[in-house]
Amino acid sequence: MTDKHKGLLFAILGPVFWGVSGNVAEYLFNDPLITPHWLVGMRLIGSGILLMGWCLIRQRKQAFQIWRNRESAIRLIGFGLLGVLVSQYTYFSAVKNSNAPTATIIQYSAPIMIIIYLAIRHRQLPRRVDVISIVMAVVGTYMLVTHGHWNSLAISPAGVWWGLGAGVGGAIYTLMPRKLLFHYNARIVTGWAMLVAGLLMFPTLFHQQWPAMTFTTVVGTLFVTVIGTMGAYLLYIQSLKYLTPTTVGMLGVFEPLTASFVSVLVFGTRFDWAEIIGAILVLMTTFLQTIPAKKRVTHKMDHNVNAKL
Repeated sequence: MTDKHKGLLFAILGPVFWGVSGNVAEYLFNDPLITPHWLVGMRLIGSGILLMGWCLIRQRKQAFQIWRNRESAIRLIGFGLLGVLVSQYTYFSAVKNSNAPTATIIQYSAPIMIIIYLAIRHRQLPRRVDVISIVMAVVGTYMLVTHGHWNSLAISPAGVWWGLGAGVGGAIYTLMPRKLLFHYNARIVTGWAMLVAGLLMFPTLFHQQWPAMTFTTVVGTLFVTVIGTMGAYLLYIQSLKYLTPTTVGMLGVFEPLTASFVSVLVFGTRFDWAEIIGAILVLMTTFLQTIPAKKRVTHKMDHNVNAKL
C-alpha cells in the first residue's frame, strides 16, 4: 500500500468512526438515564486517560512541558473548558434533541462561524466565495430544520439551538488552541485538554442517577470513547503525514455521510428532498473553503477535527 493510499484510508476511517459514534450516542440516549452530561463526562475522562497514556508511552519527555509554562497552562485549561467541553456538550445535546445526521450536518456550520469571526476581528470583508458559503450554509441549515416548510420547524427548537451551538463550539475549538499548537504536539494538547475537562466534569456525574451498566450500555460507551474518539483522532493525525490538510478536511464529509447511512439502515430514518438539498448545501461549504486565495486571513485547519474529540 502506498503512502497516499494509507493516508486516504486513515482520512476516511477517522470521520467514519466519528459518524458512527454519533449514531451510537443516539441509540444510548434511548435510556433516559443516559444524558449528554453523563456521556460527555465519561467520554472525556476515558479518552483523556487513553490519549495521555499513549503520549506518555510515545512522547514521555514532551508530555509535561506544557505545564511548565504558566501562560500555556492557562491556555490549555481554557481550551479544555471553552473548546473541548463546549463543543462536546453542545454536539451530543443536539444529537439527543434531534438525531445524529442532523446534528452532525448543522455542526458543519463551524467554518462559517470562523469566517464571520475573523472578518469582524480583522475588520476585513469576507471573500466573495466566503459570502456564498455563508448564504449556502444559512439556506441549507434552514431547509434541514424545516424540511422545506418555511413557517415551521421539523425538529425541536432545542435541537436547532444545540446544533448551532455545536457549530459555535466547533469554531472555538478550532481557533482557541492555535498558539498552543505552534509550540506543542497536537496529541499532547488535545489529550491534556480532554483530561482536564473530564476531571473537572467527573465529580458532577455523581449528582445524577447512573444508568444500569448493561452490556449494551458498556459496549456503546466504550465505542464512543475508544473508537469514536481516540481511534478516530489518531487516524486523523496519522493521515496528515501522507495528505495535505485540505484533502483531509474534504474527506471529513464521510462523517455526516456515515451518520446518515447508518441512521437510514439501522434506525429507519427517512430524508425528504428538502433535507437532502439542505445537507448538500451545508456540506458544499467545506469544498468552497478549499478554493485558494493570494491574500486571505486564514486559520489553521490542521487541528480542526469537526469538534468531535
